[in-house]
This record gives sequence, C-alpha cells and structure tokens, in this order.
Amino acid sequence: MSRISRIIIATALMAISANCFLKYLWWSAFYSGSSEFGSHSQQVQNASARSTLYLWVVIVLQLVTLVIVWSAIKRRNDSSDLLSQAIRLGASLTIAIGGTALLVLVFAWIQPGLR
Repeated sequence: MSRISRIIIATALMAISANCFLKYLWWSAFYSGSSEFGSHSQQVQNASARSTLYLWVVIVLQLVTLVIVWSAIKRRNDSSDLLSQAIRLGASLTIAIGGTALLVLVFAWIQPGLR
C-alpha cells in the first residue's frame, strides 16, 4: 500500500472518528441532562449505551488511525533504535489526535448549519 493511500485512509478514519466523537458528546449530554426521566428510564439507558458505544468506536478508530499514520511516516535511515521509534510514535500520535480534533471543530462548526 502506498503512502498516499495510507494518508487518505487515515484522513477518512479521522473524519469518521470526529463524527463519532460529536455523537458521543451529544449522547453524553443527553444522558447527563435527563435526570428528570429517572435513572432507569429506557431513554436514559439507551443514551448511556449509545454514549459508551461511540466512545469505544472513537478509541478503536484512533488506534487504527495511529497505526496507519505510523506506517505512513517514512524513516530516513533504517535504524531501529528506540529514540527514533519513540519520535515516530509521538509524531503519529500528534497527527492522529490533532487531525481528529481539527475535524471535530470543523464538523461542529459546519453541521449545525446543515440541519
């Protein structure tokens, strides 16, 4: 798989992750704000389950994105020392989380206008 295709896949995964994160926030807000329904209400239980589901989807997507970005970063030398691998991992983590955070901001800004 080429670097370009890995970058495109990672960007798509970041976009899906950002959308799921916004859904997680929405369901968490609904769950937190629905105290008048009672804690055993079906709506509250559904909101709790969906919130947890979206959180785990975001975590899994971020881990997959991290691996794909890590594999797309080209090493300058064939050295496999610990420091270069740690720097590569740190850069991958920063790109995956930072890219998703930027997409969350863009989607949060754009999506209310689409409704």
